[in-house]
Amino acid sequence: MEKPALTLAQRPAIKSFLMAMTWGFAWLCMATSLAQGITGSNNSSVLSGPRFLPAEQAFNFYTSIPEPRVLKLHWKIAPGYYLYKDKFALRAISNGESVTLPLQLPEAIAHSDEFFGDVQVYFKEIVAQVSLHDLNPQTDYTLVLEYQGCAEAGFCYTLQQQQLPVVF
Repeated sequence: MEKPALTLAQRPAIKSFLMAMTWGFAWLCMATSLAQGITGSNNSSVLSGPRFLPAEQAFNFYTSIPEPRVLKLHWKIAPGYYLYKDKFALRAISNGESVTLPLQLPEAIAHSDEFFGDVQVYFKEIVAQVSLHDLNPQTDYTLVLEYQGCAEAGFCYTLQQQQLPVVF
């Protein structure tokens, strides 16, 4: 029994199917190679440049309350990373209203930055303080803290934001 010949209408469909399969296979091979890391002779990634820490590790953040209605904000900054002094901001939000709270920041270090020019930055660690005495103790607040930093190797993080619930 002889196989029927393909009609003209079937040929483009088969060609498209084969093309899609080829692209799919190529994509799968490339994704697998990237996931496993393409290595060169010195066992380093061919596609690599510097690898950067996630923001949470580069700028390890935590809080403390040294006395009632005083909040300290702490950052342990990884080696090779820094935070910009002028990118810190703190707001208290309650019932849709926002109030800017002044942060008491320590003295920073002058730094010539490829992204923002001459700036003031923090290396290693920073402790900032804010007084919550002006906030109504009968109200619940969410503090919204913003900060930004970079790696000395040439990568800037987007503006980071932490939300901190405050209940008196």
